[in-house]
Amino acid sequence: MADTHPGQRLGPVRLMPGVTRTHTLAYLWAAFVSIGVFTYATALQPYLLEVNIGVPVAQRGGISGDLQFWAEIVTLLLVGVFGAWSDRAGRRVVYVFGFLVTGLAYAAFPFADDTGQLLIYRLIFAVGVAALSGMLATVLADYPVDADRGKLTGISFVLNALGALLFFAVLSRLPQVYQAAGFSESGAGAAAYLSIAAVCLVSALVMLALKPGRPDQVTKREPVLQLLRKGLAAGRRPRIALAYAASFAARADLVIVALFLSLWVQASAIADGATAAEALAKQGALFGIVQGSAMLWAPFFGWLADRIDRVTLMVLATVLSVIGYGWMGFTPDPAASAAAFGAAVMLGIGQTSGILASQVLIAQEAPGPIRGAVIGMVGFFGALGILAISKIGGIAYDAWRPGAPFIIMSVANVALLVFALYVRFTARPPEPSAVA
Repeated sequence: MADTHPGQRLGPVRLMPGVTRTHTLAYLWAAFVSIGVFTYATALQPYLLEVNIGVPVAQRGGISGDLQFWAEIVTLLLVGVFGAWSDRAGRRVVYVFGFLVTGLAYAAFPFADDTGQLLIYRLIFAVGVAALSGMLATVLADYPVDADRGKLTGISFVLNALGALLFFAVLSRLPQVYQAAGFSESGAGAAAYLSIAAVCLVSALVMLALKPGRPDQVTKREPVLQLLRKGLAAGRRPRIALAYAASFAARADLVIVALFLSLWVQASAIADGATAAEALAKQGALFGIVQGSAMLWAPFFGWLADRIDRVTLMVLATVLSVIGYGWMGFTPDPAASAAAFGAAVMLGIGQTSGILASQVLIAQEAPGPIRGAVIGMVGFFGALGILAISKIGGIAYDAWRPGAPFIIMSVANVALLVFALYVRFTARPPEPSAVA
């Protein structure tokens, strides 16, 4: 059979006409650094609360949850707008803007003297993340042909995990490295934040190599509010509604691992006599296990995504998430317990499965002319999920047990599993002509 997509290839991935290998490699750089950039600020935050601001340990769960809550309000308001803007102005413009704003926030973080200032910088950070997170999924939908989307998603997720490993297994030791070089404890933290600001600046420059202009499938400029309305209306289709619901859980997955696992490990390590920098290194080691398992699992799950119905894929991903979050939630001590290593492996598998399944599903289902707006709505519902788990999880972390946010996420994934099964057995799959 003749190839109906005579575009370029990047390895096994066939690209849409007009998309070059250079465009795709620039996107893969974004995939490599984005997850680390999104979550490193959250993971380094306990260090900031301990060293720079001096927040008591008993208050850190609630304060961290509140900071995340208000940041997600900003993301909630803006992520759909950025998605619709990208349908008008192009993905490259939004990507460059997002990395520049995120870098600005990283440069400001270490100069926060109290939680009020820290909140302001988190809100600036949220603007950058709102721009970047939508583009990560939108460009992934734009560049490959649908039959190879799972492959590119798998490659992207391997790079997500490699980048996260770099940030957490290597860059989490930056405060120790800078202290060894003669910096004070607070100065070492500042140098670590400024190092990531530099990564953001370099990434903004790399994004200039993305495909310029508006997406090819967009034939006319529509007002941003009209695109947003169309994105919301698309949720009447059951499979898109499932993708929206899956984003609610999958985006929360990223925060719960970076925020609450970091807090939990840090508190446990300091209670055992570690310094703040040593505790941060322990956080990085456990997070490295989570991301290492995600990295090894992602290629297989991406291969599977091109071979089975993508709602069936969502069912499988949700089952894995239920197991991973439940196991971690009932682990007695993630810093010292042997059971924590198995839980971290399963957590990484469940996390990457949920995110990958939701992305390939919405990439398949989102109509081409409003793809940015629809994927922006995915980000909107993802922000709702983060908002809910950061607030409820922060309260439960302080009032019940450190594993409470993970138990809550396991229960949320049970509810998602019920919906996924309903859609799988009642909703018709898309017509081939409807697949972008």
